[in-house]
Order: sequence, then C-alpha cells, then structure tokens
Amino acid sequence: MTDIFKQANELLDQLPPYALVGIFVVFVLIIIGLGRILKKPPARLTAFSSETGSVLVSRKALQDLIRQTCRRDDAVLAARPVVKITGSKINTRVDLRLASPENLKETSERLQARISGLLQKSLNFDQIGNIEIMVTSFGKTDVDVAAPPQEPAPEAEDATPSKDPIPEQEEADDEEPGDSPEKPNQG
Repeated sequence: MTDIFKQANELLDQLPPYALVGIFVVFVLIIIGLGRILKKPPARLTAFSSETGSVLVSRKALQDLIRQTCRRDDAVLAARPVVKITGSKINTRVDLRLASPENLKETSERLQARISGLLQKSLNFDQIGNIEIMVTSFGKTDVDVAAPPQEPAPEAEDATPSKDPIPEQEEADDEEPGDSPEKPNQG
C-alpha cells in the first residue's frame, strides 16, 4: 500500500504546476456538473411577492389544485398531474382516465384552458409552459360496443345511488326515497 503512495508522489513531483492546476479545475467542474444533474427540483414556487413578504406555493399543492380542477369535468374519471419547473416556466403533465373517447379534442382543450386559467389568474403565475394531457385509459366500457342500459338488481337498488333517476321517482319528485308507498322503510 505504501508503494502506491510512493508512486503517486513521484508522479506528482514530475508534473509541472500548471498541469496540477488543470487537473484540479477539471475535477471541480465535474463535481459541479454532477451537482447540477442530480439537483432536486424546487419544492416551492413563489406565487407573488410584496413589500411585506412572499407567498410560496408547494408543487404538491399545485398538483392537488390541478387534480381537483380536472375532476370537476364530467368527462374525467381520474387525474394525476405532475408539475415541473424548467428555468422560469411551469410545465404541467396530466395523466387522465376519461369516461369515454367521445369529444377528446374538446375535453383536452377545455382542461388545458382551465389549468392555464388557474395558474394565471388565481395564482398569478405568468411563466406557464406546456400543459400536456396524456390520456391513459377510457372508462370501463368497451370502446367499439355501446353498452345497453342495464336495469339495477333489486338488492343493489337500495345499496348504491345511481346518477340516472329511477322511473318511479320521476313521476313523484316531491317524495323522499324512503317515503315510497310501494316499499316499506326497513331502516
């Protein structure tokens, strides 16, 4: 082991001083380059600053807001946004599961406009980059075959509420679901 140190010391003694400085500079540049490559993106963004201080918004909060904005759209079943900051721009990618492939262009344009409006108007972010929409799946029905409407099973009728009104309830809108004379309340 001491032989290796002796050989390294002899090699360094033979090199001129400017070569040693060059090696040191290259070593420092490599370390700085690796630091920039491995650097984590900022976890917070400055929404705006005033004389009294700054308002910071975390990337997670932005992702939650974008997810909620997407979920308000009837065509969206699930949304998973990712916010990245490159330079001074906010780039957004949203993975979506849509209810159906119908009106895909209108749905994606509407969501992009809503996200852009959220970032610009509500949070005062002016440097908005790309808003990329990635559709990962379409609902649970087959795309080629339209599923016929199904009648709910009698036992499942009371267990889960349906978006479609039950025909009896259309005729009597004033009645509560448990007030129907045909079904005694078993609560």
